[in-house]
Amino acid sequence: MKVSFKRMIGQEQVKKLLSRALENGQLSHGYLFEGPEGLGKRKMAKELAAAIFCSQEDAPCGSCNACRQVEAETHAEFRWIRSSEEGKEPTVSVDMIRNLVKDIYLKPYETDYKIYVIPEADTMTPQAQNALLKTLEEPPDHSVIILVTPEPERLLPTILSRCQRLVFRPVKKEVLETYLQEEKQMTPDKAKTLAAFANGIPERAVEMLENETYQQEYKDFLQLTDSIMEKNYGLAIEKGEFMQQKKNQAMWALAFWQEWLRDLHIILMGGSTDLLVHQNQESRLRKQAAFFNENTIQTAQKLMESAREDIRTHGNLSFIVETLLINLVKLVKDPSQADQLDGFLDS
Repeated sequence: MKVSFKRMIGQEQVKKLLSRALENGQLSHGYLFEGPEGLGKRKMAKELAAAIFCSQEDAPCGSCNACRQVEAETHAEFRWIRSSEEGKEPTVSVDMIRNLVKDIYLKPYETDYKIYVIPEADTMTPQAQNALLKTLEEPPDHSVIILVTPEPERLLPTILSRCQRLVFRPVKKEVLETYLQEEKQMTPDKAKTLAAFANGIPERAVEMLENETYQQEYKDFLQLTDSIMEKNYGLAIEKGEFMQQKKNQAMWALAFWQEWLRDLHIILMGGSTDLLVHQNQESRLRKQAAFFNENTIQTAQKLMESAREDIRTHGNLSFIVETLLINLVKLVKDPSQADQLDGFLDS
């Protein structure tokens, strides 16, 4: 068997390691796919399962019955364990893991392996993680468990230590440009702009290309950055309403803020514009950079991290966003506020 994950964008190290393991019959029983959202971790989990079950010599072929069944999540020896939406927050409960454990010790009857993917592993409750631990410590020979998460720190250290950790990293800009031109038929100029804006995250590039809502949210984000520079608390909160609607929208906007602040820092330091993520917004960035110094940029980044952590721990979304925007306006109005805010954030 020859394994090549041709449909995956980038992630050459991950592809090489998994290809070699499968070709040599040395698959691990537990994998942890970690890294930022949008890099294809879940897609790779399906690609690995398809390669294991594929009936063709060059795997995964994507067209045989087994590959199609994995994609549709209907293969008899493949389990895709989604978080339950029944509570306030999505969770993988201890009962769901107990069902996995019962099933995993039953021998497969169609293939040599049974594969289990938990695509939001960080939503496992502590009890669920503990229930999974013994199986990771003493897995049956026919099993492969794949945990997927952008936040491995939310998993127990004992879980982490029992898995082979594969880190997914942002894709090189040139690789993403080529993909957008060849697979999405984009012009070179548009592909270059979108690849820079996507910051190495393929799924973001595709979503921006296809999703008008996403494009509108980007416009909202740009208007929000402008409102901060106008030093008007009420206007900033008004323009930031889109961040208060859903948790994932807020997290998306915070990621953009962090990239935006990084670009402002590059402008402040006189760095090359080739390094900018938002190259198509260079004029706006230069105007806004005048309101910051290196110290206030660092404080603003800390504010973003603090807001992200508060949202992760299920705080009041509207309060978190409004507090963030008020503090950003404070920084722009009075840079000396940086030290006071730093002290508060570090306490």
